[in-house]
Amino acid sequence: GLSNYVYFYNTYFEVKKLLQFLEATDIYLSTSLNPNQAVSGTLSYALGSGRPVISTAFAQAKQDITSEVGILIDFKNPQAFTDAIIKLISNNELCLQMGKNAYFRTRHMTLENVAQSYLKYFSQFAPELTLGQRKLPPIKLEYLAKLTDNFGIIQFAKLTEPDLSSGYTLDDNARALIAAALHYKKFRTHSALKLASIYLNFLYRVAKPDGYFDNYVNSKRAIDKQRNVQENSEDSSARALYALALVSTTEQIPKRIRHQAHSLFEQSFRKNIVFSSPRAIAFYIKALNCLLSKWKEPKTLAVLRSGCEHLITLYEKSRSLDWEWFEHYLTYSNAILPEALLLGYKITSERKYLKVSGKTLNFLIGHTFPSQGGPAPGGKDSTYIPIGQSGWFPKGGTRQYFDQQPEDATATIQALNAMFQITNKEYYKELAYKAFNWFLGDNVLRQVVYDRTTGGCYDGVGEKSINLNQGAESTISYLLARLSFKD
Repeated sequence: GLSNYVYFYNTYFEVKKLLQFLEATDIYLSTSLNPNQAVSGTLSYALGSGRPVISTAFAQAKQDITSEVGILIDFKNPQAFTDAIIKLISNNELCLQMGKNAYFRTRHMTLENVAQSYLKYFSQFAPELTLGQRKLPPIKLEYLAKLTDNFGIIQFAKLTEPDLSSGYTLDDNARALIAAALHYKKFRTHSALKLASIYLNFLYRVAKPDGYFDNYVNSKRAIDKQRNVQENSEDSSARALYALALVSTTEQIPKRIRHQAHSLFEQSFRKNIVFSSPRAIAFYIKALNCLLSKWKEPKTLAVLRSGCEHLITLYEKSRSLDWEWFEHYLTYSNAILPEALLLGYKITSERKYLKVSGKTLNFLIGHTFPSQGGPAPGGKDSTYIPIGQSGWFPKGGTRQYFDQQPEDATATIQALNAMFQITNKEYYKELAYKAFNWFLGDNVLRQVVYDRTTGGCYDGVGEKSINLNQGAESTISYLLARLSFKD
C-alpha cells in the first residue's frame, strides 16, 4: 500500500527544482547514516527555507539543529523517526514555530551575508578591500507599490506581507511622497507618479483646519482620534509640509499635481503655524528651502530665518566643551538638524549657520563613525554605527548601540551629501558612501539590511540579529538614501 502514497525521485536536482520541493514540504527528513558527514546542502536549504527538520545526528546536523528548529535522532532507529514525525504532524503550532525559527536563524547563511563574512576576514590582511565605493543597487519601486493600496502606504509588514491591521500614518505617507517625487524626477515613470498621487491624496485627508495634520489612521481608514491626541504630531506635520514643498517645486512633476501640493502647503502656511520640536523645525526649514529656491518671498525667508535662529538658540543652551549638539541627548534622525542649518546657510549666506552646522555634524560623525574617533563594538574601522534606539545617548551618559534604524542612516547620508555639495570636501562624500554601506552589510552584524530581491528594507539592526520585517518607514528610508546619490 505504500506505493499508493509515496513516490521516489531518484534524481540530483538543480537548486531551483530543489527549492520547489522544499516549498511544498511540511517536514524535512535527513537520514544520513554517516556520523562524520560534515555537509548536507539539502539540509542547509531546508533550514533556510523555514522547514522543521528531523535528522540523524551527523556532524552538521549536531551543529545546526537545536530543539528550537527540529529533532535529532539516533542512527538506525526507525522508531525514533516514527515518534518524531508523529510529534510534529500532531502539533501544527510546534511545527510552524520550528519552521519560523529555522528561517530566522539561517539569515547569516545567505549568500550576501556569507560574502560579508569573507570580506571582513580578508580585510584583516588587505584593508583596501573595505575602502572605496561599492556598486549602488538598482532603484526598485515594486515593494513600495506592494505596501501601498488605493488609500495610502500601510505602516507595518510581517516579513514581506503588508499588515493592514497596523493602519496608516502621515509620517510614512509623507516619506513615501518624497520618495515617489524624487523617483519621478529621476526616471519619469508612470508608476512613481501614480504612487505620488495616492500619497498626496492621503495628506489631503488628514489635513486639519488649524494647519496641522493628524498622523494616525486605522485599518478602517478612520482618523485615530485618541492616538493623535495622545502623541505629538509636530514632526509628522512638518515632514508633510516638506513633502508638499518638494512636490510643488519639482518642475518635472505635472503642473496639476504641483498645484495641488502647493495649495495644501499654503493652507498651513497662511495659518502661521509654529513648531517647537527641533526635528519639526528642521523639516519646516527644509520645506521653506524648497520654496525659496524657486520663489523669493520675504515672509517665507523670515520664517526660515526664525527656524534657523531657534536651532542656534537650542545649540547655545545645550553645547559644552565635549557636547556640540542642540539637545542634551542624541536620539533619532539626528543629522537632519545640522542639515537644516546648512540649507539655511545656502539660502541666507549667514555664516553662523554654516559654522554650527559643521560643528554639530562633525560631532555626530565622531560618535557614529569609529574611524573618525567614536567608540564602538568591533574597533576603529569604516563601519557606520547609528545611535541605538534602546536608550539613545544622553549627555554625560552611556551611548546605546542597538536597535539601529534605517531612518537614522538616511538622515546621516542626506546631511553628508548636502555638506559635500556646499563645501565640496570629498571627506563628506566618502562618509556618505560609508553610511550607505550600512544597508549593504557594512554594519556591526555584517549582514545586509537592504533586500535586493524584494527592493524592501529590513526594520533594523539588533544586537544579535536583523529585524526581518520590511515595513514602510524602513523601506522608504532606504529608497531616500539610495536616491540621494547620483548614478
